Amino acid sequence: MIDVPLGEGLVARRLRLAKADVYVLGGILCGEDHLASIHGEAAAADADGRVTVSVVTTRARAAELDAWLEDLEGTLALELVG
Repeated sequence: MIDVPLGEGLVARRLRLAKADVYVLGGILCGEDHLASIHGEAAAADADGRVTVSVVTTRARAAELDAWLEDLEGTLALELVG
């Protein structure tokens, strides 16, 4: 697991998704007015070709990020992990 540098007031969500969808997620996120940043984990893809990333935002925008990720779940088949 990556040690995401969380400063005061920051929260992270760990996601598992297809390796190619990381680029799609990043592209979509770029249009979301600095909602969050993506941090990749060093582990290789699993047997299904999925990787784990952390998405970091401020506490003030955590609910907005959660709703945004929920909307994307069907589109990118992402999974929220511990």
